[in-house]
Amino acid sequence: MTKKITSIRIDEELWSKAKILAIGRGIVLKDLVEELLTNEVIGNELVKNPRFSEELFQRLEEAVSAGEAPFIISSKKTAIELVREGRGR
Repeated sequence: MTKKITSIRIDEELWSKAKILAIGRGIVLKDLVEELLTNEVIGNELVKNPRFSEELFQRLEEAVSAGEAPFIISSKKTAIELVREGRGR
């Protein structure tokens, strides 16, 4: 994938907070911005063109309404460790 070099104007306070967030996650700001943009684009695509059945959605809603956890992490690692692993760290 080729990279686009661009410039945008961002609120200074927001930019500073984003830098701190990236540092806290152990990533560079560019990676944080790419991750957030990717999540927004994918989320938008899923809303426009869902890839799941209505039946699955109904079952998930029922589980949440019943106080059940619809997703369970079945790993000895913490959620944070799994997320970091998924980011290649």
